[in-house]
Parts: sequence; structure tokens; C-alpha cells
Amino acid sequence: MKGGITAREWQVDRRRQEQEECWAREHCPEIVGTHPSLMAALQIARLAAEDGECTVLITGETGSGKELVAAAIHECSTRRVAPYRTVNAASLPTELADSLLFGHEKGAFTDAATSTLGVLREAHGGSVFLDEIQELHPRVQAKLLRFLQDHRVTPVGAAGEPWEVDVRIIAGSNQHLHEVVAAGGFRADLYYRLNVLPIDMPPLRKRIMDIPLLAAHFITQFNERKRCITSLSPTALGALMAYDWPGNVRELRNLMERLVIVCRDRSIEVSDLPPELTGGHQEQHTQDTNLKFNEARAAVVATFEHDYICRQWVANDYHLTRTSEAIGKSRQWLSQQLRKYDLETPSRGRRYPTAQ
Repeated sequence: MKGGITAREWQVDRRRQEQEECWAREHCPEIVGTHPSLMAALQIARLAAEDGECTVLITGETGSGKELVAAAIHECSTRRVAPYRTVNAASLPTELADSLLFGHEKGAFTDAATSTLGVLREAHGGSVFLDEIQELHPRVQAKLLRFLQDHRVTPVGAAGEPWEVDVRIIAGSNQHLHEVVAAGGFRADLYYRLNVLPIDMPPLRKRIMDIPLLAAHFITQFNERKRCITSLSPTALGALMAYDWPGNVRELRNLMERLVIVCRDRSIEVSDLPPELTGGHQEQHTQDTNLKFNEARAAVVATFEHDYICRQWVANDYHLTRTSEAIGKSRQWLSQQLRKYDLETPSRGRRYPTAQ
């Protein structure tokens, strides 16, 4: 089958996914999910943490978890004993961005009553997360490029030698930075300096299978306030999975916090959801989301079946009887599933498809 992987490759992929899930649970507990696109992003994040030196560029829509991944990269690296600073370039006043990042000398400008180190020198030995980096003024972009080349900082108004600074830059952007470069809004040479290890955080609408896990996670988290929400109804879950989530995980988190606070019953029902999730047409929306929920549930079941059968099939050396006994199903049922998922023994030269 085109695009398939061998049984051995499948085992390697499963071990890698389990490794990323374990790393995420330990170091990014707020990043919940198992979607392949998320696992791919976390794999690069783990490698970035292990390296500890190279520049990282994290892209993703607002609320997709860029800040969480950046912090985890720092905390899991050898730099964790040194400072970690976060700067949102979009909130930096243009006239002060140079001074805030690189520092200034006393008297360098009208209000410079004292000298300052600047964020980069403050974080010496550690990491700096520059979020929304596409918003940096062109003059500051040029100075940041020089810093990435020689790791030297020249404060505003300084007359002496530059300061040598050991700091790792983790950049973030809610836009595709190469498109900003193409439009003339960002320096191409700086983009290439930043884009050593790119991490793309997927939007929530691209990993709807993770929504049940995220919803349960947030309900458990907010139940610690002595609330007693015990469940989320299938129709309510269907509505969550049918919504586009422009605010991504952050928007889902805020919604679940609100629901845990205001819901009067022990179960969150579709009637508890805000109008933007129901479109103001409760009855029709319930029918639509039931359909979408059923489709989503079928996809989850198919993914689980494929994964579970593959694991048992490999573990039992592709022996039909032993595998059926291990699963607790009949040989006939197993044969049907093997045909359904296009699984055959390696001796017959077939390949194992990835779960779709």
C-alpha cells in the first residue's frame, strides 16, 4: 500500500510517539493530546532541549501553545539554572525596543537616568523567548541579526567594547514568517538565522481528536476548586468537536473554566454552551453535531483498532490463532479486521499502513 510502513517501522514510530507523550506529560503538562502533528512538534522541542544551543523558531496561531513549548525547551535544557525571559515584540514601544533588549547607558537619551542591562544581558547563560518576532522594528532586527552572528551586545549610548553574552534565542510568531519575508516585512537573513530548528504548533481545529482529552483535562483541573462536574454529554462534546476554535487551546481552556463555574448540574450539556458554539439554533445544531460527533467517534475507534491490532499482530509474530486469543476475538473477526486495515504477514510482502 502506498504511503505504508513496515511492521518494524511501525514499532519504531510507536516507541517514538510514546517517548514524546512521556516527555510532554512530564515537562508540558498543559499540552494535552496525541495527534501526530502535535507529537511531531514535541519531538523537535525535545531535541531542541537536548541540544541547548541552537536557535529555535516556533510558529503557530495565537493560543496554540508556543509559550508553553518555549518554556519547556528552556526548563529541559542545561540552561535551566540560568534566567529565562519572555518578551512580546508586539508590545514593545518602537522607540524603546532597542534599549529594552540590548540595554542602555546612563544619559543615552532624555529619560536614561541610570544604566540598564537589557533583557539579553539579564538572561546571560539562559534563554530569551521573543514572541511575535515579526513585529520587531527593522533597526532592531538588524541589531538582533548581529547578535546572533557574534553573541555580542552593544547597549544604546555605549562607547566601549561590546559585551559578550551567552543566551539562547527562541523566537515565536503567529504568522508564517517566510510569507512575511516575501512581503518585505521581515529580514530574510534574520529569518534564516532564526529558522535553525523550526517547530510548527498545529491549530486545535487540525487535531479535533484531542478535544475530548483536553476537555477532560480542563474539567479535572478546574474541579479542584471544589466543583463536581463529572461528565460532558455526547452532544456537548460533539459541539466542541464541530467548532473551529479560532482561539485554539486557550479558547477551549477558558470555555471549560467558565462551564465548570456556571454549570448547575453534574454534567455539561449542549444547552450550557455559548451561542457561538450552537449558532443560536439549538435543535438543528444538536442534529448536526450528533452527526459530526458520530463521525469523529468512528474515526477514533478506527484509529484505536488499527493501533491495537497492529501491536498484537506484531507481538504474536503474525500468528492468526495466537493473535485472536490475545485480543479475545474469533479468528474470523481478526481475519476481517486484517483485510479491513490491509494487514498481512511480512512473508506475503505486504506493508503496514499508518492509521488515518
